[in-house]
Amino acid sequence: MKNLMRIQLTLFTCLLISLPIQSQPGSTALRQGIEWGISHHYDRALALFDSLAVAFPQHPAPPFYRAAIFQSMMLDYETNAWQDTFYHSIEESIRLSKLLLRKEKQDASGYFYAGAAYAYKSAQLARDGKYWHAYRAIQTSLDYLNPLLRQDSSYCDALLGIGTYQYWRSRFTKNLSWLPLFPDHRQQGIDKIIRVSRCAQLSQSSAWSNLTWIYIRENKFKESIHYARLGLDAFPQSRFFLWPLAEAQFLDHNYQDASTTYQLLLKSTRDAPVNNGYNELVILWKLAQCAEKLGDLTEAQKKYQEVVHCRVDEEVSKRAENNKNMARKWLEKF
Repeated sequence: MKNLMRIQLTLFTCLLISLPIQSQPGSTALRQGIEWGISHHYDRALALFDSLAVAFPQHPAPPFYRAAIFQSMMLDYETNAWQDTFYHSIEESIRLSKLLLRKEKQDASGYFYAGAAYAYKSAQLARDGKYWHAYRAIQTSLDYLNPLLRQDSSYCDALLGIGTYQYWRSRFTKNLSWLPLFPDHRQQGIDKIIRVSRCAQLSQSSAWSNLTWIYIRENKFKESIHYARLGLDAFPQSRFFLWPLAEAQFLDHNYQDASTTYQLLLKSTRDAPVNNGYNELVILWKLAQCAEKLGDLTEAQKKYQEVVHCRVDEEVSKRAENNKNMARKWLEKF
């Protein structure tokens, strides 16, 4: 199977290299790479985007989606292992986007990928605790996405970054919404992301994922479950949709269904090629809580013991200690 995949990618690369250098990657190829990423076939996705980078060395799409895969891996595995590689790829996408815009001031791809790249950069900077830099990056993102939509209001994929920004900015400042500088635009943001989920060419799955977590924040668990299931219908067993599904079920007090979903997550996490222990520990903690809520104290005791003994790597040991301490305290009272 691996040899067949290499042959297919080689043939695909040769086909792409034969195309004119002024052309751009087709949406079908980009969607395939995105889908492989959502399904955790990261090596396939990276190989595809690498081949696209060879075929289209002046286009910002390949390094952008390459960066997106590295960011997905870091989120999926709860690690910063690919941090430097992510930033290198995202900066390359920004550089190439600006080159496109220098050559053609109205180039829609240049606007879109510059805006999208700055949005992804902002998300990573926030994850790294660099909040001021993250704020500046998202503002720069809007400087590209808003003009693009004024130029072409039908460019659906560009709405995702704007809608996401509108929602989370209003979410973080909702206690100040009575002030004219901080209007509550949460619903406007949600409406834009819903529109993306229906009309986007490349961002539909990202819109579903965003909506699952937004509706959890809004305590609208049925809506979150709806979008998580849409994601799982398209990408069965994807951890990007199993996580919010389990969380929404748990917060909706549906502990039996939540336990079933967390069991699926536990197996998937243990089978994954990278496992630093942190996700496994969190899942075991949630399973213990589900068992406790369901009145199965024997199972709860077993899972809390697994939490205490769960191996975690050094990079996440401090984060894991809180759960381990709480599990120890529970076991002392049992």
